[in-house]
Order: sequence, then structure tokens, then C-alpha cells
Amino acid sequence: MIFQPYKVVPGTNIVHSITDVYELSDEAEGMTHTVKLQADNGGVYLESTEKHHDSEHKGITEYMSIANKDLAIVVARRILELYQVN
Repeated sequence: MIFQPYKVVPGTNIVHSITDVYELSDEAEGMTHTVKLQADNGGVYLESTEKHHDSEHKGITEYMSIANKDLAIVVARRILELYQVN
């Protein structure tokens, strides 16, 4: 069975995506970086949070969306190119 990250909402053409969560804990800097990614046929939504380990504050969160799938793909390809990743 192939895992499908998207599912079509019954009775519609709407594709609903799951949210991927990525987290990196940097002990040297005492920070945790978390990125939530949601992508579907309507584009991409990102939520990025940085939190100091020794802080009671929730951290700083930034939000971004690219409301067009084709534009999101072009941006993603450019990021890979800039970081020299195939």
C-alpha cells in the first residue's frame, strides 16, 4: 500500500493535506527550532518557531504562505539550488 499524504474531501475537488512537523534542538545555542509545513493543491503554509530552552516564553513564531502550488514548487527548487542539493 502506498501512503497518500493527501485526501480528497468526499463530494468535492478539494484536496486536504496533513501537517508535517520538523524539529531541531540545538543544545549549543540552547534553542529548539520547529517548522510546521502544510502543502496541498492550494499552495504552501509554513509556521516556524524558535524557543530558548531556558525561557518560559513560548518563543517567536513566524507565519508564511504561498497561495499557488506552481509558485511554491519554483521557490522550493530555487532553495535546493541555492543550497546545492539535487
